[in-house]
Amino acid sequence: MPNATCFLLAYALVLLLEFARWRPLSSHWDRRLRVSLVIAMGVALFTHTLYLLERALIGYRAETSWTAISWHDWAVLASWALGATYSFLLLRRGNSRIGVFVLPIVLLLVGGAIALPPEVGVQTDSAASAWRFAHGLGMAAGTVLVSLGFSMGVMYFLHSSRLKSKRPLQSRFPLPSLEYLRSSGRVCLIGSAASIGFGMVSGVIMNLTQDGRVEWLDRGILFSAGLFVWLVIASLAQWLLARRGSGHAIAWMNVLSFLIVAIAVLLVLSTPHGGNQPGNPSGNRSNESRSNRVFQSGEVP
Repeated sequence: MPNATCFLLAYALVLLLEFARWRPLSSHWDRRLRVSLVIAMGVALFTHTLYLLERALIGYRAETSWTAISWHDWAVLASWALGATYSFLLLRRGNSRIGVFVLPIVLLLVGGAIALPPEVGVQTDSAASAWRFAHGLGMAAGTVLVSLGFSMGVMYFLHSSRLKSKRPLQSRFPLPSLEYLRSSGRVCLIGSAASIGFGMVSGVIMNLTQDGRVEWLDRGILFSAGLFVWLVIASLAQWLLARRGSGHAIAWMNVLSFLIVAIAVLLVLSTPHGGNQPGNPSGNRSNESRSNRVFQSGEVP
C-alpha cells in the first residue's frame, strides 16, 4: 500500500506540470500537457484514497473505532478533500491555472500529515467516537473551505491588478473571472464558518458524552472558539461588503481568515488539546489511553 510520501511526490509532479503550462505552447502541446496533468492528478488522488482506506483498515484491525480521527488522519483527510476539489475544478475550468494556488496548500497539509505521528485511535464508546468523528470532519471541512477561499482571494488580487495595469498575461496565465472569484470566496468563507461551528458544537457534545463535562478554559477550546467568532464576523462583514460591490475587501477577508486559521491550528497543536486525538482537551487522557494500550498489549511500560 502507498504511504504519504507517495502521493506527496505525485502532487508535487502535478504542481510542476501546472507551472509548465506557464510557457506559451501550441494548442496541440497544450492539450497533451493538460491530458498529462489530468492523468497525474488521477494517480495522486488514487494513491491518496488508497492510503485513507488503509488507515481505516488499520483502525478496524486494531479493534478501535474507525471514527477515531487523529491529527495525522485530519491532515490527510483535509488534503484529500482539497485535492478532490482541485480535480473537479481542473475538469470544469481546465484552462485556468487554479492549481498553482491550490496545490501548494495540499502539499503543506500532506507534509504536516507526514510530520504528525500516524497513531491508531483508542477504544471509546460508540457515542463519543461518533461525535469525535463529527468534530474532526467539521474542522477539516472548515480548513478546506478557508484554504479554497484563500486561493480565490489571491487569484482575485492578481487578476484585478493585471486588469488595472492592462498587462497582456491572460493568454499565458488565464484565471477565472473576478465575479467568479468573488462569489466563490464568499461561499467558502460562509461555509467555513458553518463547518467550524458544527465542529465546535460536536466537540462540546463529545466531551459531555465522554467525560460529562467540558474544560471551557482549555487553551485549545479557547483558540477554536476565537476562530469561530472571527469567521462569523468575517462572513457578516463580507456579506455587507458584497452588497456594496467591494471585491477587494472580500478577498482580504479570505486571506486574513486563512492566516488566522493557520495560526489557530498551530496554537492548538501546541496545547494538550493538540494531542494525537483531535478534541482531546486533556493531556492526562492521552496518557491514560496509552496506559490502556500498554495494558491490553501486555507490554511493560
